[in-house]
Amino acid sequence: MNTNKILTALGASVLVLAGLFWIGATIWFFGDENPDRIQNRAWVAAAEVRCATARDQLTQLPQAREATDLADRANQIDAATAVLTEMTVDLAASTPAGADGELLGLWFKTWNTYLNDRQAHANALREGEDRQFRVTIDLERGDGVDALLDAFADRNRMPSCGDPLDIG
Repeated sequence: MNTNKILTALGASVLVLAGLFWIGATIWFFGDENPDRIQNRAWVAAAEVRCATARDQLTQLPQAREATDLADRANQIDAATAVLTEMTVDLAASTPAGADGELLGLWFKTWNTYLNDRQAHANALREGEDRQFRVTIDLERGDGVDALLDAFADRNRMPSCGDPLDIG
């Protein structure tokens, strides 16, 4: 057998084994249950519908490019934040009991932080500070609260329930 064929076969075998190792390690480490998964899938489906409704409402509001000045932009953020606040209040009112409720309580706490960050940004705009939107960083995880909202929504298949990305 040719040396090149042996080396090619050996290299391919190593790649296949490495791939199998990482697939196995991922399954073993993460298991088939995600600790952030809401077990009450009916609640998740209803939440996605409610969040999608809020997203639709946001599209009806004036967009950032339409703002005439900083105060106008602040008012736009306030209007959108009111829609998101109503959404989170509605979702919190229907929170299931037990472990799902505890997990959702943490998610709503993250939403409240995010909503406060939006309000702080609107207030800064009103005071004449034209700055980039800043979110609170979760020191335990090292991510912004917007990323945490997105990760939770993605893991639970509620894409409309993440950061609406409406503040530029």
